[in-house]
Amino acid sequence: MKLYDDPAFAHLDPRFVIHLQHIIDASAQKHNAFETLQGLIQVNTELNNHQIQCTSDMQKSLLNCFKDTLPKAQRKQFDTFFNMMTKMNRK
Repeated sequence: MKLYDDPAFAHLDPRFVIHLQHIIDASAQKHNAFETLQGLIQVNTELNNHQIQCTSDMQKSLLNCFKDTLPKAQRKQFDTFFNMMTKMNRK
């Protein structure tokens, strides 16, 4: 599902949501988990720059949107990278 079709992003400016989707689409062209995580970081930076707090629904949608861009074989690698980064940020 594209972000602009996701109800979790309906309250945001549609142009901004399309911009976020372009970031996702650009990272999808690289087809690897590390580049996908970099795209996720870029989206989070954009959200922070616009002072937008993600709801849990928005976070889930973003993760799924990025993960869905990867080949099935790399989705587990994405989860592993993401979990590792999450643990490092908690410290």
